[in-house]
Amino acid sequence: MKRFDLKEHNKKYFEISKKAANGTYPSKKVASAGSKIGLGLGTALIISGGIGITKNQTFGWGSLIAGSATMISNVFNLRRISSK
Repeated sequence: MKRFDLKEHNKKYFEISKKAANGTYPSKKVASAGSKIGLGLGTALIISGGIGITKNQTFGWGSLIAGSATMISNVFNLRRISSK
């Protein structure tokens, strides 16, 4: 059985995080697709939150806030990807 080497593991994932910060990992195509899917999910959360608020459900505000945060995050990510 192979022994787990913590230094090797940390080095590998530190390199991946450097690539992610530079915008080279994952590829622009994959990151763009993920952000677009995130925008769709954020839209669904905002719509369900709006429906929940109009029906006085407790989940309404939480869904609205989560959807807004998701949308903002994905818009910033799409802009970051397109600027590089």
